Amino acid sequence: MILTARDALHDRVQGLEGGADDYLTKPFSMEELVARVRALLRRPATLQSLTPQFSDIEIRPQGGTMLCGTDVVTLAPAELQIMLSLVTANGHTVRRAALEAAAWGLEEPVTPNALDVALHRLKRKLQAIGSIVRIVNSRGYGYALCDTRAVP
Repeated sequence: MILTARDALHDRVQGLEGGADDYLTKPFSMEELVARVRALLRRPATLQSLTPQFSDIEIRPQGGTMLCGTDVVTLAPAELQIMLSLVTANGHTVRRAALEAAAWGLEEPVTPNALDVALHRLKRKLQAIGSIVRIVNSRGYGYALCDTRAVP
């Protein structure tokens, strides 16, 4: 749940697409906040894998690492969040704004090419551990993971 003073439509959309379940702008009443939190708590809990996987890679969030077989690389915090977003999307495209929000949040100012730099580092790390997974760009939309064995 995002609590913020930013009430422009594009801010709300960006927050919700960035993974928030709810978006509440200031000023708000405590009754409304409590009701929204209770509504979120009524949702059934979804158990996500403790070690998210896609194709031949595995992400270990607790250690901040990515594995392919016995090869391991360390991920910076932003890289870890980007990879978790991509892995949980399971090959579907994730919007650029959602990846930026996952990596740096909505409040922290990010340079225009920060995501591009992080993705470049992740691509190199995937190659370094010998993975068949590649990060592909859906031009103008976002990024996804691709198993190169599935590509004709």
